[in-house]
Amino acid sequence: MEKRIYPRISRQLSATVANQEGTCIKVTAVDTNSKVLCIQCDIRQRNVITPGGSFVRDGRPVELMVSLDLPDDSGQWAPIQARCHIAFSRRISWDQCKIGMRYVDIDRHDYARLVQFIEKTLASNEG
Repeated sequence: MEKRIYPRISRQLSATVANQEGTCIKVTAVDTNSKVLCIQCDIRQRNVITPGGSFVRDGRPVELMVSLDLPDDSGQWAPIQARCHIAFSRRISWDQCKIGMRYVDIDRHDYARLVQFIEKTLASNEG
C-alpha cells in the first residue's frame, strides 16, 4: 500500500497540458501532492487530452506534458514542467471531467519547488 509523503493540496492553480500530438490546453489544477496532479476540464478538453476519454493507448497510459504555475522563492508565479501518465479520467457532471495524472519525470529543481509549495500551503493551513 502506497503512503503519501505529503497530503493532497486542494487549491486551484493554472496549468497547461500538452498531449502526445503537441496540442496545448489551458486547464485548472484542482489537487496536487508530491506524486500526482488532478485537473478539471470540460468534455471537449478531455477529448483532446484523452482521445474519446480513453487514457490508455496501445496498452500503455497516455502520456502528457504538464506545465503547472507555482510561486517561486520570490513569490512570482512561474511554471514547473513534468511528464505525466494519466491514472484516471472521470466525468463529474454533464460537461465537466477530472483527470488524475502521476508525475513520471520532473526536473529535480521543479520537484523541489513543488514540495516547497506543498509544505508552505500545509503550514499556512495549520496557522
